[in-house]
Amino acid sequence: MGPPLGPRARRRPGALILRSDEIRKRRHGLPRDPPAPGAYAPAESAAVHAALFALAETALRGGHSVIADAAFLDPALRQGIAAVAAEAGVPFQGVWLEAPLDLLRQRVAARRGDASDADVAVLESMAAAEAGPIDWRRLDVTATMPEAAP
Repeated sequence: MGPPLGPRARRRPGALILRSDEIRKRRHGLPRDPPAPGAYAPAESAAVHAALFALAETALRGGHSVIADAAFLDPALRQGIAAVAAEAGVPFQGVWLEAPLDLLRQRVAARRGDASDADVAVLESMAAAEAGPIDWRRLDVTATMPEAAP
């Protein structure tokens, strides 16, 4: 049997999950329902993504894996998060989650206690938006994840 895996692992185990929704909430006094006026203005969204990118870069440079959780509808934002990984000298894998719109409507309508302010109307707007070419790995999330064991 060889030495323990821990010292040989390139990245620390697990991943830090950075959610744009949580960053936005912190910037506007978590929790706020409804969202603060201007919380979704273009300049504020740009600031949220800049904060997400800065936190991701800090964590990556510190040896952590990162999951950057945001809509990434704008190709420039997808390129931006990939550039963060490149600047930190780590591999990047973008994952584009997909499911039928009817199922997404049901999931959003049933969501409770989540940091996201998105409702079905926001989902409809996002679904109608042009995201441009998607070169990330596409993942069908139609099936639900099994419940975690206690």
